[in-house]
Amino acid sequence: MRWLADALWLAAAVIAYGTFGPAMAINHMVPVLPIIVIVRVALTSGELPGNLFGFFGGFLVDVFSLEWFGSAMLVDSLIGYTLGAMKNRVVVDNAFMRIGVLFAAAQAHSLGLVLVRSVAGPVGPEPFVIALGSGVYTMVLGTAWWTLAGIGRALVGWRSVWYAER
Repeated sequence: MRWLADALWLAAAVIAYGTFGPAMAINHMVPVLPIIVIVRVALTSGELPGNLFGFFGGFLVDVFSLEWFGSAMLVDSLIGYTLGAMKNRVVVDNAFMRIGVLFAAAQAHSLGLVLVRSVAGPVGPEPFVIALGSGVYTMVLGTAWWTLAGIGRALVGWRSVWYAER
């Protein structure tokens, strides 16, 4: 049941990213919403779910962007697997740790896409600056979403978004 709920969150994040991404852009910096879900799934469920959610999230992002098909799939799969492998080493109850991991994952996604796409030819510094800003923007929105979800779940009495059977 949890995988279904996580898959729906991932689909909603990809649709919001593809639909509202350009409208949410600040100086061409767009938050990568699927990374927020991929990070949470990988840190709470492990390597295989992290890898699968990274793969399918990246696939859907590639379908929406239609440039360099497969680049987001590759980068997000690696991010999901790596974070899933770190599941037992990261204290998910610590909010600062979650924020730091989300920041690193968002930066890895954005900079990874720039590096994969730079294979076609040299790029200037602008894509790297935009990628850095997109990572910060993703971290801020992810932290806000996780905080609001935690408050909402505390009010209703459900278990935490970060609940993981270890």
